[in-house]
Amino acid sequence: MEQQTQTNTGTEAAKRPVFLTVLCILSFVAAGLAILGYITVITVMGAVTAGASALEGMAEGSGATMTYTGPSAALTWAYIIVGFVTVLASLYGVIQMWKLKKIGYFIYVGASVISMVMGIIYSGFGVMAVIFPILFIVLYGLNLKHLK
Repeated sequence: MEQQTQTNTGTEAAKRPVFLTVLCILSFVAAGLAILGYITVITVMGAVTAGASALEGMAEGSGATMTYTGPSAALTWAYIIVGFVTVLASLYGVIQMWKLKKIGYFIYVGASVISMVMGIIYSGFGVMAVIFPILFIVLYGLNLKHLK
């Protein structure tokens, strides 16, 4: 009986703070939605790229010209791939923070910074796309003392 009490007391000291738990759960939900979004975008982009290739072939055969002034397909694919990888990296960082490991914070910060920079490069400065990551970096930073 005494051994169980000592074990329980030992795990109580390493218990995750409620604030960190809430932040991690919010990040898990956001990452899950982002992953679903990226899977959808990858599927749609694949279909659009295939459709655009078919249209180009038809236009070349008829002598018509097509003009597109948006970002190149390669830049769009690069943004999607980097975005997807940064979401996965930040999810890994959050999982590490869930386990109370400090390295997770640094992984999360790196992935968030890369994501913000890519967002600014690709689509310009978006207030919400910068404020939320910075807010979460600061909030996770407040919990660094609980991470090992």
